[in-house]
Amino acid sequence: MRSLILSLLLLLAALPASATQIAVRTGTCPLGGGPVKIYDEVSASTVGGMDSDLATYTAGGQFRAYAIATCPDNLFSLYGKDMGVRFDEAVARELRAELARARAELSDLDDPPVWERYGIAARMYRVLGKDPLFIAQVYVEASWTARDEAVGVFRGVKGPPGIVGLLRQGEAELAGDLDPAKRRTLLFNLARLAERGGYPALRDRYIDEFARSGPLDAEEQAALDRFRRMTTEIEPRYQDLAIAELREGLRREGLDRDDKIRATYLLADLLRRRGHDEEALGLYSLVAAEPGAPPDLRELALFLARQLAGDDPVLPAGDGDAGSR
Repeated sequence: MRSLILSLLLLLAALPASATQIAVRTGTCPLGGGPVKIYDEVSASTVGGMDSDLATYTAGGQFRAYAIATCPDNLFSLYGKDMGVRFDEAVARELRAELARARAELSDLDDPPVWERYGIAARMYRVLGKDPLFIAQVYVEASWTARDEAVGVFRGVKGPPGIVGLLRQGEAELAGDLDPAKRRTLLFNLARLAERGGYPALRDRYIDEFARSGPLDAEEQAALDRFRRMTTEIEPRYQDLAIAELREGLRREGLDRDDKIRATYLLADLLRRRGHDEEALGLYSLVAAEPGAPPDLRELALFLARQLAGDDPVLPAGDGDAGSR
């Protein structure tokens, strides 16, 4: 059997540059009137698979890194496709006030990271009257950009079952006789996979062992610091904001059935990723039992519910702290 170490390194091999193609055009900022760059996705692939919270991955970069257009003079941000929005002066005053509050919280006024620009967009959309489920999706995509920064792309990882299979294979390899350099490579890649899968205890176990594996060079230390910050600080911040919006949206009457099913599933998965297993299990079970749910969501909900219930743990009992997850 081919070593998982070799397999993972092959997954990280050069990806086709043409897989994700993006066009750029110049528009007019609806708040302030200055020029703004707008990016449009021309083509993409799905070679990087999908995560349980419905994040998809393409080769050659993720379009979500470009989807938010930000006006350079004032940082007003929306999805590029919405930059043609028009509003009256009363709404403009509300937008300016909320934008000022958002700007005061940025880490870098000159060049805010993409997740913060998503955060600005979410606040602008609230002023523009978008519903909570729409705003929740903006925050979810912000969390995906933080995960991208930590993890990158694994080519050929086809969804949660594929991630679990690789984690199990990797755990078996860790129990074998590996030289220190290969073990270190394997630990970091397994931490990345566990992050993709939404298994924080397992992720932390792998990354902590990587940190203890010996002196780290400057590049390794930078990767470790970035990984920890993205996965334990930035991504959870936007997941929690999305959870609050999903709860609000699901409380509203007259919600479309398909929207309700998707929101219920997404709330379950975010809660699982944030460690709220009991509530997540109940919501997954609702989706799995819903005859009108899309088959792919029902299958994912059942797959993840069985993990939380202990019927099909990610790792056998005793193999690490997250064996029952």
